[in-house]
Amino acid sequence: MIIGISIDGVLRNLFGKMEESHMKYFPKDENEEDTKILDYDFEKWLIFPEEEVKQGEMEFNPEFSEEKFIEENSDTILTKKIEQVTIEEFLYEKCTLEVFGYANEVSKNIMEVLNGLILEFPQHEFIIISREIGLCVPSTLFFLSKTSCMCQNIKFVKGFEDHWDYVDMMVTDHPKIINSKKFKPQVCVKIKKDFNKEFKTKFEIESLKEFGEILKNN
Repeated sequence: MIIGISIDGVLRNLFGKMEESHMKYFPKDENEEDTKILDYDFEKWLIFPEEEVKQGEMEFNPEFSEEKFIEENSDTILTKKIEQVTIEEFLYEKCTLEVFGYANEVSKNIMEVLNGLILEFPQHEFIIISREIGLCVPSTLFFLSKTSCMCQNIKFVKGFEDHWDYVDMMVTDHPKIINSKKFKPQVCVKIKKDFNKEFKTKFEIESLKEFGEILKNN
């Protein structure tokens, strides 16, 4: 049997690192609550302040002279532009390695649990499978490396439904992965969270630490 393991929510504490990084670069005022992420709808939880940027327009000049430029532009009026960081820029450009690479495990030694499952159940093939794009891929590989992941099969996909193309059983907490199984014959093992209560699956566990019992008994 091929068993897929999600990274976020099962192995990696993505929410915690996103909260930490957001408060680091966008500190809260004294009367504001700390950043808290309660589900995968990040736009609902991450607010980025608007910033005023002053800029002047300059045309390309192949005969550029620094002295002449300073003289002619001494009275240049800078225009004001309002900019705001987007979630995409925050996650996939500015803080990619910090968030996806330096995140902690969801619980202490959870990667050791996965490594133990791989050794205890050699009759099954384990595959770490995750939806990652761009620089998230090397950042995630760094996370797996620093936590001493022994899994030899790692697959990155573009869509949530794509997870089911590679596995017989999927261990995840992500509602969109769970929901995309609708017409698939595979088995889903749900890591129980407040945000995925409405999705019913054959097996539901609190943590990957309980997954070994499912494999032993089924």
